[in-house]
Amino acid sequence: MNRRALLLSLGSVAFAGCTAGDGPSGTGAESTTAASSPETTTADPNAPAVPDVGVPPNEASGPPWDDDVTRVVSWTEATEETPIRLTPARSRGPLPTAGFEFALRNDTDARFAFNDYGWSVWKRVDGEWFHVEPRYWPEPLRYLGPGESHAWTLTVDNDRLDGTPLSPVEGRRSVTLVGLGGGTYAFTVDGWFESEDYENGVGFAARFELDGDPVELTPTDEVTETTRDGDTVVVATDADSGSDAQTVAFVVRRADGESGDGGDDVRRILTEQALRDRTLRNTLPFFEAGVETVRLEGRASSAPAFGVSDGGRIEYEGDRYLITTEKIETAGPEADG
Repeated sequence: MNRRALLLSLGSVAFAGCTAGDGPSGTGAESTTAASSPETTTADPNAPAVPDVGVPPNEASGPPWDDDVTRVVSWTEATEETPIRLTPARSRGPLPTAGFEFALRNDTDARFAFNDYGWSVWKRVDGEWFHVEPRYWPEPLRYLGPGESHAWTLTVDNDRLDGTPLSPVEGRRSVTLVGLGGGTYAFTVDGWFESEDYENGVGFAARFELDGDPVELTPTDEVTETTRDGDTVVVATDADSGSDAQTVAFVVRRADGESGDGGDDVRRILTEQALRDRTLRNTLPFFEAGVETVRLEGRASSAPAFGVSDGGRIEYEGDRYLITTEKIETAGPEADG
C-alpha cells in the first residue's frame, strides 16, 4: 500500500559509518530507504462481496492511519464474530523480556491483500500515538484467503540494549524489538479486499501493555570523547564515513520559549524513538544542568549533512530543542605536512 514510513528521526543519517542497511532513517523525502510504490491491482468484478467491517478511522481507537485506509478494526471493535480481525494471544507482558503473538484471521469469503512486512508498533503517551518501528520495510503483495490466517511473533528483549546502535528491524513472521519502556502499545497492519483497490483499505490494531520501568536514553559506544566549554558540550565519535565525507556538526540547542519560522511546529520525541536515531542518542543524553548546546562532530557523506535541513524543532521530556547542521572547515591532510 502507499504507506509512508512514519519514522522517528528528522532525516536519513550517513554518519559514523552508517549505511542504508544499518542506520537510522528519516521522516522526509531525504530518506535513503523509502518504501517502493505499491503494486497496481485491478478489482475483480466476480469476486465475493466485501463485508462491512470496522469504523471510519476518526472513530477508531488506536494510532492514526494514512488516507488509503478507510475502515479500521481495532481492539474495541474486534470480537470472535468479526469476519476479519487482528487478535493478540495475550495483551500484557513484563519487562525486560516479553513475547506476544498477533494473528490476522480472514473468515470472509473474499481474499484479502496485505503486506506481511507492513506491520507497525506504536506507543501511546499522554493520549497521543508515536510510531516506533519499523523504520522502513519491503512491499511484497500477499493474499490471505478465506479461512486463512497469518501470525506475527513479537519479542521485546531489553536485555540486549547496550551501546550498540539499534539497527532497523523488519520481519514477516518473527520480530525482536529492543529498547521499549513500560506503557501502552499497539500493533497494526492493513490491507484491502481483492475486489477493491488499495485506496479502500482496512486497518487493524491490537493493543498490548508492557509492565516495567521506562527505558533510559544512553549514548552509543561510538562516542569516544566529550568536552565541555561553558554551556556547550562537544561529542566526538571514532568512525569515518569514507574519503568523500565532510567534517560536519549536528547541533542541538535548547529552544524553550522560541517560536522561529516553524511557529509551534515542534515534533515530540519519545525515548523509544531517540534510541533508534544515532544523532539524537548521541546528543540528548548530554544535556545536563547548565548545558545549552550539544555538538555532535564527525564525518558524514549525506546531503544535507545528517539528512537534516536547518530549523528542525523537537520536544524531548518537556524541553524543546532546535536542530541545525554545519560544515566544519578543516585544513585537510595536505596542511598537516
